[in-house]
Parts: sequence; C-alpha cells; structure tokens
Amino acid sequence: MSTVPLTERAPGNPGTVAAVTPLPDDDEASERGRLDVALSVVRKIAEYAADHTPGTVRTQRRLAGLDLGEAGASAKVSGYGEQVDVRLEVPLAYPARITDSAAAVRDQVRERVQALTPYRVRSLDVSVSALTDPTSRRD
Repeated sequence: MSTVPLTERAPGNPGTVAAVTPLPDDDEASERGRLDVALSVVRKIAEYAADHTPGTVRTQRRLAGLDLGEAGASAKVSGYGEQVDVRLEVPLAYPARITDSAAAVRDQVRERVQALTPYRVRSLDVSVSALTDPTSRRD
C-alpha cells in the first residue's frame, strides 16, 4: 500500500508532508467481518421513526390516577435472515385523515429501518392505538 500526501505540513517538522494510508479495497472489507444488528435495535429505530412522523402524537400514560409520563409508538419486530416484520401501534392526531397518517408512518419507518440496518422490511402493520386532539392537552 502506498501513502497519499496531504497539503498540510507534518506537525513539529515544517519541511515534511504528512501522509495517510488509503482505505483497503472493497474486496478486503468483505473479508474483515460483518455487522449484526439486534432486533431490539430495529424496534427502537422503528419507534423513533414513527414518533417523528408528522401526524403522530404522544399520549399521557396513567395508571390508577397516577401520571406515568408520555408514551408514543410501540413496535414489535420479528424476522429471520435479512428480512423483518414490524408491527406498530401509534397514537395519531385527531382530526386528520387516518389513512394518510398511517401511510406516512409506514413509509417513514420502512425508509429509516432499511437505511440504518442491513434488514429489508418484509411486512409493516400499523395499528392506531389512540386518536388524540393535540390542541386539547392539559399541562
């Protein structure tokens, strides 16, 4: 492997040129190993993508009158090999077209999972867990 000179001078010695070693060819990269992404990571990516899609909202979680904070999308991911199946439960803003909001969630989640992981989304089911008017929230 040869070195590639940079335009900057090496520190401490103004007469020399700093050099870097180029990255190995793609052939060598395939021999180094592979990246495994756990399905729990895919679940988190799907939930995050769904929560950040326009038309989704966060809802208040309450149990026996106690405020437990907010909840957003919830995902379950299963799969084998290079394909995953994703089931999402999302709270949506109301009033809005539910079909449009669900389609936007489906597109966003599929795009983010496939861009950030080595998996392809085989199926993606979206269930609406709540319809909430975001303007009527109490703080």
